[in-house]
Amino acid sequence: MLGKLCKLLRICGIDAAYSNQGMAILLEARKQNRIVLTRNTRLQKKKEVFFMKTSDPVEQLEHIISEFKLKNRIAPFSRCIECNCKLKAVDKTLIRNSIPYFTYKHFDEFALCPNCRRVFWKGSHYKRMLKDIRHLLRRT
Repeated sequence: MLGKLCKLLRICGIDAAYSNQGMAILLEARKQNRIVLTRNTRLQKKKEVFFMKTSDPVEQLEHIISEFKLKNRIAPFSRCIECNCKLKAVDKTLIRNSIPYFTYKHFDEFALCPNCRRVFWKGSHYKRMLKDIRHLLRRT
């Protein structure tokens, strides 16, 4: 339901777990001391649940940053967008065989997810995404 919001939160460096388990997520959230974000109307009145009224992921992100006062905790591109793990800087020679040759040749800074082993770099979309995040932060 909120998969795009989850990715946006992770892009901003905010710890965000994703699940489509329905009611079972409430137990897991309590164990992990998390707040459940949802659009599921059956969960909206439950304790520790924050109901998202809008379906637009960017509006959802703005609302979450504002509501939970996360503006000063934004650390763009510090988490894996797939598994939420904190990224580690890695020397490009160590990931040479994990990335396209063009990327290896033209970029010098890389980050590696220690969990899923996905490699990240400041490619063509990086500047646009960073600009979008800065614009969003000015509005919140």
